[in-house]
Amino acid sequence: MVLLLAAALAACGGEPRGAETRPAAPEGGSAFVSLSRVPLRAEPQAAGAVAALLPRGSEVRIETVEGAFARVVAKGGRAGWLEAGTFETAREQEARERRTKAVSGFPGVPGRIVAPCPVYLAPDYGAARWGELEDGDPVDVVLAEHDFLGVRLLGIPLAFVPAHAVRFVPAPTPTPPVPVPAVAAPAGEDGAGDGGPAGPGAVAVVPAGPEPASPGNASPEPYAALPFGAEPPVLKRRVEPQYPSVARRAGVGGEVVLQVVVERDGTIGGVFATQEGPMGLTEAATEAVRRWVYEPARLDGRPIAVIKTVRVRFTPAAP
Repeated sequence: MVLLLAAALAACGGEPRGAETRPAAPEGGSAFVSLSRVPLRAEPQAAGAVAALLPRGSEVRIETVEGAFARVVAKGGRAGWLEAGTFETAREQEARERRTKAVSGFPGVPGRIVAPCPVYLAPDYGAARWGELEDGDPVDVVLAEHDFLGVRLLGIPLAFVPAHAVRFVPAPTPTPPVPVPAVAAPAGEDGAGDGGPAGPGAVAVVPAGPEPASPGNASPEPYAALPFGAEPPVLKRRVEPQYPSVARRAGVGGEVVLQVVVERDGTIGGVFATQEGPMGLTEAATEAVRRWVYEPARLDGRPIAVIKTVRVRFTPAAP
């Protein structure tokens, strides 16, 4: 079961605020940009002109707070307005580091995102955001905190997502063997001939979000979510999975969920199965998706690598 953080929070000197309003950032204090790229605006409004784009981790000094915006001075003396939720104050960062250390030994429980949601750096709807997760993305849940679950993600040891957006993944159960007639597979089926298409069994492939990397073009840090102003990857060539003949004859289907990286050249890098299927369905889906080609995601006109979730559904033919 998921562990509670009450004792750990007491040790960290903080209490969850749930949906309470985030207190105003301290004027004159330091803060750090929390999202991949954040627009520094010329006016304190969402439609204000963009004066600069600040990458995650950029340090700024807070001068004043006006509604949902803070006027800050960035490195080099450039001044502008940052929207609440796009930066983390130095005090909040210290509290997060203490909280992360307190739960570092907690075991994780596998879960899956069932609705797109923001990722926060504290269990508070007004806290700084780290990014977003898509339907089907895997998470490792380490604690429950009122309306939030603390999760470990790629690139961050502890973040928080709304509890309603997560479903726990049951432990896999062995699939009992299904008797299969001892007859040779005809040419065109898996294991014989040239391996033709899936045939009567329907295979539905549903792209759902970001993807892993290929040798020679691997990005050391693919984006877990599209940064501000980026163009998403667009599928150019899709290879349909071959329905494993054993699974098809046995009437076995299911959904395979893969997390991959769409590389900067549009190819697929490493593929990780977050939800597997029986009787070779996982292998068939993985083999096909590895051969997909995308128009890569772009940021400022340059290709970038992004993580994406892909679902492959196998539906056996009706008897």
